[in-house]
Amino acid sequence: MTSDQAASPALLPSPRGRIPALVSLGAGLASFAAYAATACRTITWWDGSSYPLAAFTLGIPSPPGSLLLTLLGWVASRIPLVHPVAFQLNLFAALMAAALVSVVTWLGIGIATPHDRAPGAGECFAGAVAGLGLAFGVSAWSYAVQFTPYILSALFTAVILAAALDWWRHAANADEPRRLFLLFLLFGLDFSVHRTNTLLLPAAVVWVALRRPGALFRPRGWGAIGAGLLLGLAFHLLLIPIAARDPGFDMEEPSSLARLWYYVSIGEKGGGFLVDLLPRKSDFLRVQLADYVAFLRRNLSPPGSWAWLIVPALLPLIGGIVAVARAARRTLGLLAFFLCSSLGAVIYFNLPAHYFRTMDRHYLPSLVILAPLAGVGASALIRLASRARAGVRLALASGACGLVLLGPVHSFATNRTTCDLSRTRFAETYSRDVIEPLDEGAFLMVQGDNDTFPLWYLQQVEGVRRDVTLVHLPLSNIGWYVAQLRRRDPSLSRLLEREKQTGLLKPSTNPDTLVTLPVEAGALTELPPSARAPRELTLHLPGTLYAEDRVVLDLLRLNRWRRPVYLATTVTRDYLQWLWPCARLDGLAWRIVPTTDPNAWDLEHLRRQLTEKVRYSGVADTTIAMDSDTRAMCGNYFYALFTLARAEAQRGDTAACLATLDFLDRHVPLKRTSWTDDPTPELRAAVKAQLPAETAKRR
Repeated sequence: MTSDQAASPALLPSPRGRIPALVSLGAGLASFAAYAATACRTITWWDGSSYPLAAFTLGIPSPPGSLLLTLLGWVASRIPLVHPVAFQLNLFAALMAAALVSVVTWLGIGIATPHDRAPGAGECFAGAVAGLGLAFGVSAWSYAVQFTPYILSALFTAVILAAALDWWRHAANADEPRRLFLLFLLFGLDFSVHRTNTLLLPAAVVWVALRRPGALFRPRGWGAIGAGLLLGLAFHLLLIPIAARDPGFDMEEPSSLARLWYYVSIGEKGGGFLVDLLPRKSDFLRVQLADYVAFLRRNLSPPGSWAWLIVPALLPLIGGIVAVARAARRTLGLLAFFLCSSLGAVIYFNLPAHYFRTMDRHYLPSLVILAPLAGVGASALIRLASRARAGVRLALASGACGLVLLGPVHSFATNRTTCDLSRTRFAETYSRDVIEPLDEGAFLMVQGDNDTFPLWYLQQVEGVRRDVTLVHLPLSNIGWYVAQLRRRDPSLSRLLEREKQTGLLKPSTNPDTLVTLPVEAGALTELPPSARAPRELTLHLPGTLYAEDRVVLDLLRLNRWRRPVYLATTVTRDYLQWLWPCARLDGLAWRIVPTTDPNAWDLEHLRRQLTEKVRYSGVADTTIAMDSDTRAMCGNYFYALFTLARAEAQRGDTAACLATLDFLDRHVPLKRTSWTDDPTPELRAAVKAQLPAETAKRR
């Protein structure tokens, strides 16, 4: 008989006792110390600003969202500890990550311990190696220092695995429906985290079938499974009363059963829960599977000498072999969990080539499942060394401990700088540089996530420039968003009042390609002193108007130049092509003025905006790491200053142009942006050629 068949529940691995608990707690505390020291002190791009916003406002983020994270974050944000709110929530993420490390350490100790004895020093040490190896891997550490769903999703993976092992220990002679109920309740609740662990459901069925296949067919067994799943999924119904409050951040407004289904099925992006397995969007082996292998390499074998490279990668493999010898069926079940979280993720997410975001957030659960097996491998090496003859036993055991500890130590040393966000404030400072210089009561049109979520966070959480109304152009094509604009800004209460405010607003044929807007005396035109505002502005519209065209055109009609209107520099010229002739750069936004005369542009005002009101905090500091998103956003600094310099050169103000270029070199080095070609030398040379010889020589 194998150990799977012979062992009683009491003899199956379960790290009971004070020492395993203390080791698990110690590993969690050690990781929390590292995470807290490197946690971002404010918001980050993408999810790092939208989820703190949702948590503080008890709002609804973009689907699929993370209801459970939002509720936990709302509670955490109400305990005044540190400022700003985003920093406190990032520390809460660090706490969740530390809990993950503790659970993985506990699992590693339990699986590494042979069934016929209690955990010893070797198993406890090996479990700590497993936990800390995960803790200081680049993916876990990256998500532990910012408030997003991905570390909570990994924590749920660990808790699901713990519940599955607990059921296995007690299911030798009974179906254990209560434990089955708990296991599948966790799967249902995880749907409210971020859904990645849903990929593990087939493995859970295999797990039950390997231990007690009859439990899947007996009423108490499948009844417990179904009840757990349904109750967990029902938790998502809380979105309805949350959305019914009309919170400040309410994406897609799931305030009814119909709207809830649209939200959870991600109807706005095609529905069907985005199941799109065929055709493959890129080469399965060379792109999709290679992306996952690269993820494992980054986390299991950071760059270094062969010892750093080989040992951490071999530990899970050694652990898997040892685990099969001890408990073949249980290890086969663990392999099913791993395959569903790794190969299953690769198949399900169907990654396009050159995808603009890392998939590590969806691969992380597979690393959580793999980590305890690394603990088994570490324990096996230590046990092998401890069996040597007495004269060399201590030296070999110590060497084995040092060898398996190489992975966590090297990962910590390698990833500490990469994952340290304690000085990274670019999302906040850039967004402040955009919104704070705007005139009072402005409308600001934005386009993407990175130019919107940080601004919404600053407005709704930190109270920054709440007088500014943001208009998200892509969302302006959707009825619920236009309805929100009407409700939340009294001046827009009649916006598209004849449009049906539900569903997707379809393009319409425009019979009148010329529209005239009156310009009243005293209107806020922001034209230079030398330019006179016209009595009316004629706009040339395209033959087909999209909803964002109609929204902005109606906004201009309703506003009548009473409040300033801006386009963020992140808005591409694919949007509102008919409006760009009226756009004049004004800081990090284009101001819409009532003229198409390109000379009607106050460069003195623009220079003051860019040199006095925009701060460029940290952009030139090469000791602060930048990711690709930050470089792309900071490219707007470069673009704005270069646009000013070029306009000054075109007007013949060579001294001002050269001063602007010097300012650009000091405050926004090209290598700190996403720009690949430097246009400044050519402009500088052309301007210098216009200077008198002596002046050019001095410069």
